Amino acid sequence: MQRITGLNSLAKLPELLLPYHHSRVLLVTGKASYVTSGAQQVAETALKDMDVLRFNDFEINPKIEDAIRGADLARHKGIDLILAIGGGSVLDMAKLIKAFYANPDASESLAKGKTPVTDPDIPLIAVPTTAGSGSEATHFAVVYIGGEKFSLAAPCLLPDRIILDGVLLASATPYQKACNILDALAQAIESAWAVGSTKESRDTAFRAIDLITQHAHAMVRPDADPASLQGLSEAANLAGQAINISKTTAAHAWSYGITGQYGIPHGHAVWLTLPMIFQIHAQARNQQISDPRGPAHLRKIMARLMQALSIDRTDQCCAVLRGFMEDLAVQHDLEKLGPNTIKKRGTLSQLANMQRMSNNPIRLNPQNIKDIFRI
Repeated sequence: MQRITGLNSLAKLPELLLPYHHSRVLLVTGKASYVTSGAQQVAETALKDMDVLRFNDFEINPKIEDAIRGADLARHKGIDLILAIGGGSVLDMAKLIKAFYANPDASESLAKGKTPVTDPDIPLIAVPTTAGSGSEATHFAVVYIGGEKFSLAAPCLLPDRIILDGVLLASATPYQKACNILDALAQAIESAWAVGSTKESRDTAFRAIDLITQHAHAMVRPDADPASLQGLSEAANLAGQAINISKTTAAHAWSYGITGQYGIPHGHAVWLTLPMIFQIHAQARNQQISDPRGPAHLRKIMARLMQALSIDRTDQCCAVLRGFMEDLAVQHDLEKLGPNTIKKRGTLSQLANMQRMSNNPIRLNPQNIKDIFRI
């Protein structure tokens, strides 16, 4: 993967496109972010002499029917380059179109992992305009089928080239930026303790955490300085690199149901369970730890996480992390966001993505789940 990074690095897009000068380009963008981020002016200049089909007719949290339609359009056009400029949903949509391109009759089977993806040999260039999902650094894409979330994975879905330009983040609202921060930090935390983690993914995750804690509070200010915006862009990419190896765990497993049921943005939804899950991990007894590397391994990771996040005692984990949410002006009380009865929260507690849950290093028992959802 070729990475171009730095403030105003989107200006290098024409140079990046030179090898594809005669290509038919599928340009995948968001509806508003493409303009408000400042990307449109640069991209249109870079693409002015190329044959371009723009696709932006889809919603946040990509639905399979939209991805199929996008792949059909791309196939009809005979595209030979995909350029994705936008947030996580835009980058995921571009990956889904690439995944469905060569095998249009098997889209649902591909999405569910029952059919392997055939590489259409179409390069993918990714330009994130948010700093949360890290989708530009992963080989998987989220897709929803009838409200149920699936994660389609294939090596060919890892973008070939990316541009990380912090300037593109400036137009987001403070809440959007906060959700991005929370998403990237959750990915880094979960990657650090995941059963699927490696030394490489853990080292990458902790580099992301260091950058996030350094820049998070400055980024959500209306006058966020460019260095903070670039720092978060780099941090989100590192967190994406980490989960590309390790994948996510329990907090992400529950987040999809919370988002699906109550429309809470993904980064926010993950943190409605993460603070208590973190404390449960920090206080887990040996017999509850299921990571085959054993209790000593998890305890070492948790101690390192607590130090990185300035948490002194295991019984303070939840309070400190919820305090971090408050500092970002993000509501941490699940009851105040829709599920205001025990029954509603109990329903949410049953909507876990089991693939992600199996990657968790401890077995969450019924009392843990009651504590997480206050049921």
